[in-house]
Amino acid sequence: MAKRQSFADKASKKKHEVICPVCNQAVQYTLVVAPEPVSGGKSFKMRSRNVGICKCNEKSVLA
Repeated sequence: MAKRQSFADKASKKKHEVICPVCNQAVQYTLVVAPEPVSGGKSFKMRSRNVGICKCNEKSVLA
């Protein structure tokens, strides 16, 4: 049987954070959805991707 996990064990777990080497801030991953034209040119397809955002690239990614 598996060991029962207490609340203190859950709260003390290390969080997995990625630190940006340029600005030394934590990177937050965000889902960015952008329209992409279909080969016919009359309609669009929505493209979604996960992007890491920190202080140094926030304006360029979200603009």
